[in-house]
Amino acid sequence: MSGFFVAFVHKGDAGNYGVSFPDAPGAIAVGSSVGEALEGSRKALRSHMNTMEDEGFAVPVAREIDEVLADPEFDEDRAEALLVASVAPAPKVGKSVRINISVDEFVLERIDTAAEKSGLTRSKFLVEGALRYA
Repeated sequence: MSGFFVAFVHKGDAGNYGVSFPDAPGAIAVGSSVGEALEGSRKALRSHMNTMEDEGFAVPVAREIDEVLADPEFDEDRAEALLVASVAPAPKVGKSVRINISVDEFVLERIDTAAEKSGLTRSKFLVEGALRYA
């Protein structure tokens, strides 16, 4: 189990893109571009998993990509897909915890500059950066 879900990206009739997950039926995302659809797919996948858990259903488990690609149940979906990708669900959101950390003042200046350029707070910038490596 990799934690990354196989995603099929399809182009819709209206020019938009949709993302579906063979191992998480019902989780879908759409966007006006492939990138937008894939970005939304992380949140859609997390939302779907949270809903399943809240309703008392088993939470979907990700299979390895080779296993999904070899599954004949998804031959048609795979053949029609514009792209096959691996997507990790957005992190489960919990309670925010205040922490104190020590950072070199010059590094902190670079963090603040990068956060401002990204339109993020310092905290949000640090969290998003850490989640990219998690």
